[in-house]
Amino acid sequence: MEGNGAKRIAVVGAGLAGTATSIKLAAAGHRVTLVDPNPHLGGKMNVWEESGYRFDMGPTIITMPASLDRLFASVGRNSRDYLDMVRLDPQWRCFYADGTKIDLWEDPARMQAELERIDPHDARAYPRFLEYARSMFDISEEFFFWKPWGGIGDLLKTYGVMSPAGLRLGTQIHPFTSLHAVVDRHFRDPRVIQLFDHFIQYVGSSPFMAPAILTLIAWVQVGQGVWYPMGGTGSIARALERLASEFGVDERRGELVEEITLEGTRVTGVRLTSGEHLPAEAVVSNCDIIRTYRELLHHPEAEGLLRREKQRFEPACSGVVLYLGCNRTWDHLAHHDFIFSEDPDAEFHDIYDRHIPARDMTAYLAVPSLTDPSVAPPGHTALYVLVHTPYRTENVDWSVEGPRYRDAILDRLEARSLTGLRESIEVERMLTPVEIEKLYRSWGGSIYGLLTQKGLTAAFKPGNRCSRFQGLYLTGGSVNPGAGVPMVLMSGQVAANCVLEDLGAPRPLPSETANV
Repeated sequence: MEGNGAKRIAVVGAGLAGTATSIKLAAAGHRVTLVDPNPHLGGKMNVWEESGYRFDMGPTIITMPASLDRLFASVGRNSRDYLDMVRLDPQWRCFYADGTKIDLWEDPARMQAELERIDPHDARAYPRFLEYARSMFDISEEFFFWKPWGGIGDLLKTYGVMSPAGLRLGTQIHPFTSLHAVVDRHFRDPRVIQLFDHFIQYVGSSPFMAPAILTLIAWVQVGQGVWYPMGGTGSIARALERLASEFGVDERRGELVEEITLEGTRVTGVRLTSGEHLPAEAVVSNCDIIRTYRELLHHPEAEGLLRREKQRFEPACSGVVLYLGCNRTWDHLAHHDFIFSEDPDAEFHDIYDRHIPARDMTAYLAVPSLTDPSVAPPGHTALYVLVHTPYRTENVDWSVEGPRYRDAILDRLEARSLTGLRESIEVERMLTPVEIEKLYRSWGGSIYGLLTQKGLTAAFKPGNRCSRFQGLYLTGGSVNPGAGVPMVLMSGQVAANCVLEDLGAPRPLPSETANV
């Protein structure tokens, strides 16, 4: 039941962030309409089923489950009543061109022992690296997480440049140091460096460009585990669908927003491609921010912002994804695997500097059928393969490059780890940057929103409260705090909190930390 102060709120896009925003606002008593062109909620957390196989089409690695728990707790629910989460260990299995195999273990002592057989120096360095990563996580918890910041100016307004907190922050986050520089300072074996550099792939950036503070990802994974929801990661989207229904979110699936309507610079609602206008006192856009400003806001200030922020608004990488239903198993694989390139420097240079598909690629494999027998027939494998590529540009014609690159990926997998892969394939589907852009309306087919770079301002994403258009709020992987399942869930809740601070809540919400 809506409270007396209920406002009309339109949410554009039903990705994880937009759905989380909708749930919180509806639970607080507002009248929420959630609009998305797809038939499902959850955005990239989509599912494809064929001939007894079930594939998670988007995110497959779940970390930092506290972001999910906090959402459920904030509306008086317990996530464990909706999801059966299983902890995975080893977290990853890494395969190298020279035949080396390294498992990434959650227990630091066991991981140290794993590194001992690779390089005793790196085994001794591992606790120091973890301590550094943990310090970056602690800084983020204090200054960045659960805050709507859009830049360093927002942060300094709150803490003050010369305050003890401001000075400590400025000296500890090392804004001009890259993640790779930190990894390289701790480790010396190229294989170990490649492993820890690849944590940055959670946000689709290059370790040579991303800031040192993102070493926190290593601590998030080691300190809080890697998780799999039984039934597939799509179970998370289905749990959020259930919550949205319980709190009365008006879901407009299969419909597309054409315009965020304005009166001057104040939002008045959204207009659908059907011509229907949905009046609203607030609009939350879970659409890619470039698309939001370029296509949904028909105002010169929006285009001016894109011109001024051109470098900051560069898309993160895209990818080629293969979904393969195979009539056999491979016992040497783990639930999550990396088949690493021989030359990571050249690989990152191809993707992020030359904007071409990497000639020497790293392939990430998810093999959920090892953990969850429901996703494939007995004795079969549901195999997800992701190879990062540049976002879509005119440099690459994917109608030509897609089939060629698919063959190159299969060649790599068969040569390095998966004997007999081609002849085992019963079911297959492929996405390129073109299909990803069409499916999810992400600019250039970006999987991870905006590119994350080092520097005083580049590490910040656009804020959740839009200062240029009153009543407009932003959420999702292209805005604060960034990409990845935990971050977009956090983004959705932060955006909802901004709306509630500005409009009030018709009825009180439970504590956000209950049941966490």
